[in-house]
Amino acid sequence: MDLELRLSLGAEDTLADFPEGQARFSPTDQDTQSHPAFLDLFQRVVDGLPEQIALVDEKWHIIAVNEAWTAAAKVYGYELAPGADYLGFCEARGREGHKPTRIAAAGIRAMDENREQSFRFIYEGSGAWEGKAFQLCINRLEIAGHSYATVTRYDVTELVNLRHMREDFASSMIEGQGIERRRIAREVHDSTMQLLACLGLSLGQLKRAKRSKATAEIVSEMEEMLGEAQRELRTLAYLAHPPQLRDLGLVEAIRQLADGFGRRTGLKITVEAENSVNVCQNTQLAIYRAVQEALSNVHRHAGATEAFIGLHARRSTLHVVIADNGRGMPDDLHLGVGLASIRERVAELGGRLSIRRGEPGLVLVASIPLRAALRAVGGMACRGGPILSNVATVHGDSGPDTLLTS
Repeated sequence: MDLELRLSLGAEDTLADFPEGQARFSPTDQDTQSHPAFLDLFQRVVDGLPEQIALVDEKWHIIAVNEAWTAAAKVYGYELAPGADYLGFCEARGREGHKPTRIAAAGIRAMDENREQSFRFIYEGSGAWEGKAFQLCINRLEIAGHSYATVTRYDVTELVNLRHMREDFASSMIEGQGIERRRIAREVHDSTMQLLACLGLSLGQLKRAKRSKATAEIVSEMEEMLGEAQRELRTLAYLAHPPQLRDLGLVEAIRQLADGFGRRTGLKITVEAENSVNVCQNTQLAIYRAVQEALSNVHRHAGATEAFIGLHARRSTLHVVIADNGRGMPDDLHLGVGLASIRERVAELGGRLSIRRGEPGLVLVASIPLRAALRAVGGMACRGGPILSNVATVHGDSGPDTLLTS
C-alpha cells in the first residue's frame, strides 16, 4: 500500500518528483502536524480507490489527496495539490464561466453560512470526460475537535446508463401496453359489440312476440342489462384507445379524454390546467395513464356524479389533482390494483402520490418534478434532460469539467 502523503506540492512539482513511498507534510499546517496518525490512516484508506478524494481543512485548503485525484489534476494541469485553496480555485474557475465549479463554490459557501454537513450534485463531463456523469459529494467530519471535509468525485456513468436502460424498458412496456389495449379495443368493437347488437335485435323480436306478463318483465330486465353492458364496454374501449397524446399534447389529450369519458359514463368532469406543461414524452405518457386509471377508479368505485382534474406547475413541481364527489375514502382503505398502479407510475417519475379525504369524495394528488430528479445517486427521469443539482442545472460547457465538481 502506498503510504505517500502528497502535501505541500508546488505548482511546478509532479508526482514523479518524489520518491515512491515518501511521506510529506505541510510545515505550516498545524492540523497535519497534530494528527499525523489520522492523516496516515486517511491516506491508507483512500489511496487505490477509483474515486477522486481530497481532505480539506475548515478553511477549504487541501490537506491530503489520493492517487486518483493527483492523476486527474495532472491531466488538466490544475494546481490542486495539498496546500491549494480548493474554494478559491472553484470561485476562480466559476468566474471564468465554468458552471460545475460555480455550483461547487456556491454549495461550499452555503455549508459555511448554514453550518450544513453535506452537499452534492451531478454534472455531465466534457473534454476528456465527455460522455461520463459525475457526482460530487462534500461531507464534513470532526476529528479531535478539528473540522475537516472530504471532497469526493464519483463516476456515476454506469448508474445513469442503467437508469436510461430502465427508462427505455418502461417506455417500451408502456408503448406495448398501449398497442395491446388498442388491439383489445378493436376486438371489443368489431366482435363483442356486434354480438351484443345482435342480441339486442333478438330481444326486440322477443318483446314484440306474444308472451306472458312475467316473460315481458324478464325481457325488459334483460334489455336493461344489455344496455348497461354495452355502455360499460364502450367506456372500456374508449379508455383502451384514447386521444393520441403525441398529436395533441398532454393538456389537450386529457381534456379530450375527460370529455369522451364523461359522455360515455354520465360523469360531469371539469378540467383545469395550464396551457403548456413542459415535461418529456415519457413523463407525459405516465401522467396521462395515471389520469386514465384514476377516472376508471372513480367510475367503478366512487359512485360519483362529478370529477375534477387539475394540472398546476408550482416552482419545480407539477401537481396533478383528481377529485370526485363520491363516497370517499373508507377507514380501512387498501390500495387496490388501480391506486397501486398510479403510485408506481408516479414513483417512476421521482414523484409521490397523496390520498386525501374530500368534502365529499376522494382527492388524489400526484406531485412530479418538472425537471429530471436526483434520487439517491444519479437518477434521471428523462433521457437528454438536464441533470438536477441542489443548486442549479448543469451541462458540460466549453471548458473541461473541473476536478471534483459532480
